[in-house]
Amino acid sequence: MNAKPITAKMLAQRLGTVARELGSETDAIEMHASIAGVRIPLHSTTFQVDDDGTLLFLNGFESFLDTMRAEMKEMEQCLQNESQRYNQLHMALYHLTQTSNLLCTQIAVMCEAHMAGDTTLVMRQVEQFTQAYRANLKPADGRVH
Repeated sequence: MNAKPITAKMLAQRLGTVARELGSETDAIEMHASIAGVRIPLHSTTFQVDDDGTLLFLNGFESFLDTMRAEMKEMEQCLQNESQRYNQLHMALYHLTQTSNLLCTQIAVMCEAHMAGDTTLVMRQVEQFTQAYRANLKPADGRVH
């Protein structure tokens, strides 16, 4: 939306005209101001328009800002938590990929040795896999089969 900026006084006049045409009270119309990208609700209890058209915020605006600041802080914390979680998952994926690549390389060496008839190398690779299995993946009761 490419709207031209208007003064608060012009806004108040336009809202008064709209309220009259709708047969509604001016307070029943919901208004918002965009300040530094933040959409701020304007109520008769939180703002008024000065005679020169300046938008004046009353006491209730400070509590609104406090609420917005608290929400922003909460969102920043959530973003940091998600960033840490992403980094942890990225590292886990990296290590899993590295381990998978190493395993594939070792299996390829074993297959090449088997095709070449080098049973000594094949048996050594199988023994290394067996030792790693016992050390890392053995059932809790200590029995493999």
